[in-house]
Amino acid sequence: MASAPSVTDVPTGTAVTSCPVCPHALADHDRISLRFCQATQVQLSAGAGTHGCVCPS
Repeated sequence: MASAPSVTDVPTGTAVTSCPVCPHALADHDRISLRFCQATQVQLSAGAGTHGCVCPS
């Protein structure tokens, strides 16, 4: 099972990395929104429909 990249996967000093699920940068995710996007990515891989974003930005 593949997982979405986490904020800790973004090397320091690199360009802003976008979330593969929502329009926000990974660095803009809090713990809850990062987990939500990871779960959404798994669901989308399984063919589920899209839903709203919970990111605080």
